[in-house]
Amino acid sequence: MGKHMGYLNHECDLPLSVDSCLLELPPYLPKYKRWFFSMKKFFTIDERSARTKRFFRSYATVMSEKKRHAEGEYSKIIHPFSRCAIYKERLICILWMTSLLLDPIRWSIFMPCDTDHALFKIQLALDVAFLLNVVVTCFTGYCVPLTREIIFSPKIILKNMALSYLVPETLSSLPYKHVLLKCFGINPRKSRAMAICAIRLLRICRLTDMIRYLINILQELNIPESISTIMIVFLMAFFMIYWSACGLYFVSICYYTWDGLPTESWLFGGENKDMNFLHKRVCSGTAREFFDLLVTTFIRSTCHFFGASEGYREIILTVEKLVCALVLVSGYIYSNYAMAKVLELFGSVNISESKYEELIYQVSEYVRSKHLSENLRKRLILYYEYKFQKRFFKEEEILATLSEHLRCEVFLHTCRNILERVPLFQGMSKGVIGSVIGYLKREIYLPNDVVIKYGEPLTKMFWISHGTLAVYFGTDMTEILHFEDGDHFGDYSILKKGGTAYLSIVALEITEIFTLARKDVKHCTAFVKEMTEKVIRIGKEKIHLYTSLAKMMSDEGSQNMVLADLRKGRILEKDRWRKKRPKTMVKSSAYSTEN
Repeated sequence: MGKHMGYLNHECDLPLSVDSCLLELPPYLPKYKRWFFSMKKFFTIDERSARTKRFFRSYATVMSEKKRHAEGEYSKIIHPFSRCAIYKERLICILWMTSLLLDPIRWSIFMPCDTDHALFKIQLALDVAFLLNVVVTCFTGYCVPLTREIIFSPKIILKNMALSYLVPETLSSLPYKHVLLKCFGINPRKSRAMAICAIRLLRICRLTDMIRYLINILQELNIPESISTIMIVFLMAFFMIYWSACGLYFVSICYYTWDGLPTESWLFGGENKDMNFLHKRVCSGTAREFFDLLVTTFIRSTCHFFGASEGYREIILTVEKLVCALVLVSGYIYSNYAMAKVLELFGSVNISESKYEELIYQVSEYVRSKHLSENLRKRLILYYEYKFQKRFFKEEEILATLSEHLRCEVFLHTCRNILERVPLFQGMSKGVIGSVIGYLKREIYLPNDVVIKYGEPLTKMFWISHGTLAVYFGTDMTEILHFEDGDHFGDYSILKKGGTAYLSIVALEITEIFTLARKDVKHCTAFVKEMTEKVIRIGKEKIHLYTSLAKMMSDEGSQNMVLADLRKGRILEKDRWRKKRPKTMVKSSAYSTEN
């Protein structure tokens, strides 16, 4: 049967297992309970998403995290790698982008307008959506980038996001103008109290989150990193200029009030017209008039942002000069930031990524010169991408410059996954483990690569760090089980007599394995002394287990298929209502009975 698990696409002969880590549903479960079960799967980790595959190194790690979330104390918390969290992130990214466009116009150009304006109704709906997002965020886990730890505790979530996310987002979503107009009866044309709407400037704090969400969306669309970086740089520049333009408008109106604005202000555009005309142009004018006003303001802000000129008209008022100076300083800082990003992208600042791209280019040229197949080219690219994680470095030269103690610490940290999960190392002293770690070699196997072939002599002992392997027994290649993170095999290779492989092992996904070669065993005498008895004992148990599994798979193959179909609900019928018989048939049957 095909086993499609996001990471793996493998025709598996093993009995079908429940990978959702949730209770299996009976065939006759009511629809509302099935809906509840589907929602629970919607809130847990999605192993098929590209983001999950980038974060977790193997399918076994994903299943372990899924089990931890489903069976843990905080199973009702939304997982940050779930479909719910991913869809919410995409939706909020679009809503934030819309709000960052509409919000500045609302509290600047459209400040004197009534709340019945269509723009205010749209923004009110967005604010309600943002407040709902604040509530949902309190029940959504988050990932710590440095430790790659996923937090589910509501107390820690509130403590971590209170000041940086929850409070600013809540304050920037409250309807201040509606309160001032409806509750206090303040005239927005004559009062400086409307300056309280500046609290909504906290919405700009979400610009970094919006950019991060947008980068995730671009990665899921497989947009190259260079193109996405350029898009982000231009998008941030647009929003900063746009907000600066609205800020020029907002500060002038709040300082002088709408009716008290001097005619020397740049808002009049050099025309000797009163504020009633400007108010009518903004609130009751045509779309063309509003667009012309917005473009004029945007061009002036762009000129000051890049220090090009003063725009169409000279700035006379002191307050407006101060705002323009602030815009100029902001533009100077951002221009340097944008230049740094460009140097990081194309220059020597990001030399590790540049060398990786150079290596991939050399690999592509090598494939082209040797006339290798497209499939082989993809496998080579996949190998280098997994090995270097898109950052090229020479590990041997780096380790050669370290002291023996530091080198041992680096090896211990690199092999921490197998040290924590392999039962073979449990209880061993640090000295014994340290004598082995230095001789371990890291190997990477791509899907369908043969790690061990039946009948070949054992020359290495293997420990799986990340990945999944299929295990086949005997010459008939009967699949009996899977090896995953923390498993080990090839134990007899460290014995003097050695051994012959009685299994064939094939990689199902990209698998990282640490090996100890037979020629290096002589340097690990303490390890060999402590391991010899364990290897002989465990080896006998493994042979008995593998033989039993192979016999069960061969003798009960048909029965396993029936059980698999039963688990899928293919054998049991679905409940169906019996159709009503026609009345004529009922009468005729009754008549025949009486006769």
